[in-house]
Amino acid sequence: MIKTLPGLGLIAVIVAAAFQIHNFQPAISPLALCVALGFLIANLGSWPAFANDGTTLAGKKLMRIGVALLGAQVSVVSLQAIGIKGVITVILVVSFTIFGVLGLSKLFKMSGDLALLIGVGFGVCGATAVAAIRPQTRATQEETSYAIALISLCGTLSIFLLPFLGHLMGLSDQTFGAWAGAAVHDVGQVIATASVWSDDAVKSAVVVKLARVCLLAPIVLILSIRHRRYLTVQGKNAVASAKVPLIPFFVLGFISVAILQNTVVIPVGVHDNIVLLSKILLGAGLVALGSGVRWGAIRAIGPRPMLMGMIAWLLVAGIALTAVTITGI
Repeated sequence: MIKTLPGLGLIAVIVAAAFQIHNFQPAISPLALCVALGFLIANLGSWPAFANDGTTLAGKKLMRIGVALLGAQVSVVSLQAIGIKGVITVILVVSFTIFGVLGLSKLFKMSGDLALLIGVGFGVCGATAVAAIRPQTRATQEETSYAIALISLCGTLSIFLLPFLGHLMGLSDQTFGAWAGAAVHDVGQVIATASVWSDDAVKSAVVVKLARVCLLAPIVLILSIRHRRYLTVQGKNAVASAKVPLIPFFVLGFISVAILQNTVVIPVGVHDNIVLLSKILLGAGLVALGSGVRWGAIRAIGPRPMLMGMIAWLLVAGIALTAVTITGI
């Protein structure tokens, strides 16, 4: 344990810097910054050898604990607030987003795991969703970093593009807010986009956004079962396959925290601290992830995923606007 302290100390400083920058400019995702800072340190200089043990701990155990605590953000109340039409709208938008990105990836001859990260990130909650599902895929560190960077870029562009288009179309506060909540990826970017419009738009955007976050639980569970089946097929014998749990412990933790969140009255202060702790642990894991990525490997992925992602971003925005306009949520 003592060997991990120097590395954890370094990662803590980096995570603190990322969250401080986020506090100064909320539109910037702190988790995307964590990946970027880890990547920059490792590539502009070198990741220090003394940090290796702490980096390994952060990239595995701490990140998984962070994913488990994400369950505190799953709220049935948000689903009740938008009604059955809103729930159906959110499910359709998220489903079309994920499967649409997977379909586009085939046209662009991309890795299916990279497309899955991008699709779920676009559809649910940005870098947080990528961090949550990554252990249930075969995506590389480079693909994960690429997906987070792309999602963060598109979410930032949304802050400027969506209000411009909304004014051109003469959208109401509620419609624009619902559109931002359905189309933009990271929670901070959703709030930033809607706040450009009005306070009423922010309220509508947050409710729809939180409803999207609720879908993270079933998505993680489905991907967990899918990944387990893949590992079982790849196993050389029944003993090896038996060692692969049907549902990983951190996924069970995620589900348990989500159930607790919706059945027990948790004080607001305690709930906020759990959410913050989850983000900090995920940030630590993403710093570790970024530190293991090299620019050459990122460059080898090529420009096609970036082009595909930009096209998908525009399609998602169009689908989300169509959905919220038709249902009137």
